[in-house]
Amino acid sequence: MKLRTAIFVALLLALTSIAGASWTTKQDTAGNFKIADPVSAPLGTVAGGTGVKVTHQQFGPFIRSDFTFTAASITVTDAAGSGSSGSLKIYDFPAGAVSWLGSRQDYTAFAEGAALTGAAGDAAFVMGLGTVAANAGDGALTGTEVNISPATGTITLSGGTGTGTQIGGTSATAINGTATAADCYINWSGSAATIDANSTIAVTGTATITWTYLKDD
Repeated sequence: MKLRTAIFVALLLALTSIAGASWTTKQDTAGNFKIADPVSAPLGTVAGGTGVKVTHQQFGPFIRSDFTFTAASITVTDAAGSGSSGSLKIYDFPAGAVSWLGSRQDYTAFAEGAALTGAAGDAAFVMGLGTVAANAGDGALTGTEVNISPATGTITLSGGTGTGTQIGGTSATAINGTATAADCYINWSGSAATIDANSTIAVTGTATITWTYLKDD
């Protein structure tokens, strides 16, 4: 048993001695993440304004981004018979190719704008993370609206409260952001039956993305 323990400790020490083989948080005062390749170059830019924060951890070329939403306001557009949609850009990835390895969304509370459901508090919707904003909305999110993290199951508010989670695996397609850097949107799509007018919805919860930076041209 002692021999096995000694071997295990030795392996851990060997791994952590490899250059870059440790989780580190590198964030400047503006909220931009720094990566060692190239040295001191900003890795992405925080977006979303009030109610959105992000921290990062790096292990070599792999990054874990942890977003925290505190009543982050999403503007919702009612498309009448087809449904409704809303988006909030929360992050600008660095210029270059980016690939996503996994994700987790955990939404714990919502607050509806007064006009969203006529104060009924009965909105039914899905949420996800993607590189483009949600379209006119139909209670579903597809394609690049959810290519970072898949859509949750339908979340139905009861008296304005509701929760939802979703876990996603590796994305099949990397994004070529060498000409234009990729964005990250938190996307929302509501059903036609429950949304009454253009309004807002405030989102509280977290989202985690693990991704890798494949460099620029």
